[in-house]
Amino acid sequence: MIGILFLVGIVVWLAVAVMLSLRIPRWVGMTRHTVVVSILLFPIVLTAPFADSLIGQWQFNRLCEREAVVTLSPDWEKVKRVAHRDLPIVDLEGYVIPIRLQREEYIDTATGQLFVSKKAFHTKGGFLMRHGLGLDGTTSCWPPKHESVYRDINLEQLLKGI
Repeated sequence: MIGILFLVGIVVWLAVAVMLSLRIPRWVGMTRHTVVVSILLFPIVLTAPFADSLIGQWQFNRLCEREAVVTLSPDWEKVKRVAHRDLPIVDLEGYVIPIRLQREEYIDTATGQLFVSKKAFHTKGGFLMRHGLGLDGTTSCWPPKHESVYRDINLEQLLKGI
């Protein structure tokens, strides 16, 4: 049933895109080259509802590639005990789709210096994805192999101070 509704939605939007592509040149008062303008408008109108998702997903992927990392202190081998620092999840500005930053930090209890940190990012997608089409799903990116880094430095033991 959901598949049928999805197909009906696609057909309806296709018809609306054709209608809008034909009428927009007349609405703006064009009298010449309306057929060419209508043909050029059609792919723009057709993809408009998904444009924020397409652009936003590209921005999200670039952000993940650049900044979803684990940062380890250069003198990490000297650390004997760490404490977890609770940080709030932050909404990022300047992106087409809403993106949230989640940071996790561990502090060396002896020096108070940052020992290890991790950045992860989350998004629910573009307008249509956030309002029903995405079925309340979230896309997340975590640093590659962050669990193995935590294992290698024996983070659980450092939290216990053993």
